[in-house]
Amino acid sequence: MNDCRIHRFRWLLHPTEAPRAFVRVTVQDRIIQEVADVPADERHLAHGTLIPPLVNAHTHLEFSSLPAPIEPPLPFTHWIRNLVAWRRSQADSGRLDAVSRGVRELRQTGCRFVGEICTSAETHRHLIDAAINDIRIVSFREVLGFTRDRVTEQTQVLEDHIANSSTDVSVGVSPHAPYSTHPELVSAAARIARENCLPLAMHLAETKEERQLLESQTGPFRDLLEELALWDDSVLQPGGSPLDYLQILAQVPRALAVHCNYLSHSEIQFLSDNQNIAAVYCPRTHRWFQHSAHPIRKLLTAGATVVLGTDGRGSNPDLSIWDELTVAAEVLKSPIWELLPMVTTTAARAIGLQYCSIAEPGDSICGYVATTSAESLSDLNRELGLLSGQQLNSL
Repeated sequence: MNDCRIHRFRWLLHPTEAPRAFVRVTVQDRIIQEVADVPADERHLAHGTLIPPLVNAHTHLEFSSLPAPIEPPLPFTHWIRNLVAWRRSQADSGRLDAVSRGVRELRQTGCRFVGEICTSAETHRHLIDAAINDIRIVSFREVLGFTRDRVTEQTQVLEDHIANSSTDVSVGVSPHAPYSTHPELVSAAARIARENCLPLAMHLAETKEERQLLESQTGPFRDLLEELALWDDSVLQPGGSPLDYLQILAQVPRALAVHCNYLSHSEIQFLSDNQNIAAVYCPRTHRWFQHSAHPIRKLLTAGATVVLGTDGRGSNPDLSIWDELTVAAEVLKSPIWELLPMVTTTAARAIGLQYCSIAEPGDSICGYVATTSAESLSDLNRELGLLSGQQLNSL
């Protein structure tokens, strides 16, 4: 082959730099040969914006066949009941088809790296089969069990999972949440992650009701556990908080504290002091559940690591991480490119993957092109904010 092409872009977005105007990229056989400024006499040929491959740090692909989020969003424990009921109504083949559909949707909306919450060995094997060779997946095996008698069994589930990685599908561990997972199981998951240098993901500080359960062992989550005959007075001690779990997560090389909607000052400071834990903000899921304002600004001001995720279609209309980015930029009143590390370099590092460079000689050409006509940075930010992930075109 000797396929030589010259791409001229009006703008190039880079994860760690300000947008660059008028960029010419020379490519031969999909390998970048040169990145240079577009000469003045060629500037009329420069169009669109080159956007780097995106990273979705947290999703649930098994819900990708849902046409709309599960209703009602409130109370949260009712939503959980309805989500579980829907999941149980799905045949295994339907769940696997949903995973395949989700992988395709990720690619179609600019995502090349993803942290997926995997709930079975069969789903993990299907992820390996469904993986497209230009999408890197981290399969976080979810375990849960509020009572002590589940700890040994679920720990073995994690041990079995970590023996089954592949070129395109890496592995991680995911103790589900404080209201569903015995503290000893959380500690066991952290030990496995630490010993095998794996990333760990856990839903944490997601609702006010979760904090109520940890602090006083009362509220809707206790009611739900009693309804399921799972409540055990000995599991949680009075005066608990998400900080207890953050201290466990701090012991692993890379951890994701997913949602972090309700954090105390001391928990924000702890995240600032422990950069190996990334707080995962899911903006549109946050809106769906009508939460109080997310502490993302406080987290960023404190210097904590923050990345973005879509969550799943159970609480989100689609899996476009680009749309999460534009909502986060709207919330923070920030230029979109200033938040780009949350869905590129920082996010890849948080889930344990190496990010690709976007426009360096010797690298494969990658990225997505957005149709834009902006002449100024302010117009560029406005146009990018109006784009959806479905409007990103793969190179």
